This record gives sequence, C-alpha cells and structure tokens, in this order.
Amino acid sequence: MLMQKMKITPKKLLDNSKKLWFICLLMAQGCFVTYLILGYGLTSVTTGLSGWSRLNNTAYAASDPTGNILYATHVLLAIVMIIGGSLQLIPALRTKYNKFHRYNGRVFVLLACTISMAGMYLIIVRGTVGNTLMHSLTIFAGCVVILSSILAVQAARGRNINTHQIWAIRLYLAANGVLFFRLMIFAWFLTFGSLGIDTATFTGPTVLTISICSYVMPLLIAELVRYAGRTTNKVITTVTAGLMVLISFVFLVGLFGVVLANWYPAIVG
Repeated sequence: MLMQKMKITPKKLLDNSKKLWFICLLMAQGCFVTYLILGYGLTSVTTGLSGWSRLNNTAYAASDPTGNILYATHVLLAIVMIIGGSLQLIPALRTKYNKFHRYNGRVFVLLACTISMAGMYLIIVRGTVGNTLMHSLTIFAGCVVILSSILAVQAARGRNINTHQIWAIRLYLAANGVLFFRLMIFAWFLTFGSLGIDTATFTGPTVLTISICSYVMPLLIAELVRYAGRTTNKVITTVTAGLMVLISFVFLVGLFGVVLANWYPAIVG
C-alpha cells in the first residue's frame, strides 16, 4: 500500500518537470533583472543614456533621440514586465489574489506590447547583430506578443478561462524569447564553443537554429506540454517531462555562462 502511494505517475513527472522549468526560468529572470537594474538603470543615473554604449553598441545614438527613448523604454520597462509576468503564472496568487492577478495582467499586457513595438522599431531602424532572418524571427516574437495579448484579453473578458490561459502562456513565452536566446546561446558556447557561429558577424547555422528554438519552438513545446497533460499515452507524457528537464538543464548551463561571461563583467566593468 505504501509503495502504491509513493508511486510516481507520468502525470506527476510532467507536473514536477514543469515546476523545475519554471524555477530555473525564475532564477534566470532574477539575474537578468539584476543586470538590467545595475547595468542600464544605474548607468543611466550616473552617466546618462550615452553610457549604455558600453553594454550594447546600438543602445545609444546621439543623432536618434527617438530611438534612444524607445531603447530606454524597451529596457527599463522590461524590469517590471519580467517580474509581473512570472507572478501571473503562480497558481496560488491567481487563486488567493484574483484582483491583483487581473490588474497585474493588464499591466503586463500593456508593457509587453509597448516593449515589443519599441524593440521592433529598433531592429528595423537601428539594426542589431545577426542577419535578416534572425531579425525576422525576433519581429515574429513581437507580433506573437501583440496577437496573444489581444486574444488573451478578449478571452478573459468573455470569461473563457481555458482559452485565456492558453493565449496568456503564448504571450509569456514570446515575451521571454530574448532571454531564452541568451540562455541557449551561452549554453552552446560553454558546451561546443563557437561551433557553427561566425563570431565576427554573429551569424551561422547555430545562431539561426537557436533563434528558432528561442522564438518558435517554445510555442510548439507549450502545445506538446498541454497535450501531454491530457493524453492517456504514458510514453508521450514521460518523454515530454524528460524534455522539460533537459530544457531546465540547458537554462542552468546557459545562465552560468551568460552571468560569468556577459552580465557580471558588464556590471563591474
């Protein structure tokens, strides 16, 4: 009887793997927010926006005040969005503090759309590292954010909670695409070095693949996880749980790499 109670079912494995993934993501978000506050926030106070160039050479342009304001909007509002977005996914908060969930969700939607539009403007006008296809994938994520926001809000207003949650998850994943990319690319650097990456132009098959895995694959994996949660096929459920554990491990490796090689040196340098 005791062994039966202790038996771990595929559904339980899936639930635990999802929690592990979320915990790893929260750790990465905490480090990312710290980097944004100490890197961009503190620099803007001490040296002005021009000091952002040491963090990103496309962050400031003296001849483009509109772009500078949008970059500041894109980065600084992300601090609030990242924190608020993750709070939306905690079931206990949704249940116990429903009013907070509703208003925080509205703020998250507004910030996510604003940040995405600012980011798309900057990519189109200023450009960034990588090639056109990479830029297109980032813009795709921005479009998913806006579309998901509209549909999530519509579903919430119509009291269609199931549909609302589906689109809210898509919104959350698309809004975190940039962080996913950083974690995955640095996990690759730590594991395989610059294999498949032209470091001079930041292009190559690896960069393109990781871009797809950052902006497109999370949406597909979310559908797989949702399907695995309701199917009776134990193999699919178990394999999906294993996939979530693998992704969690990649996040941890990537977090170690990006903090050590990028975020920490940028803050103290």
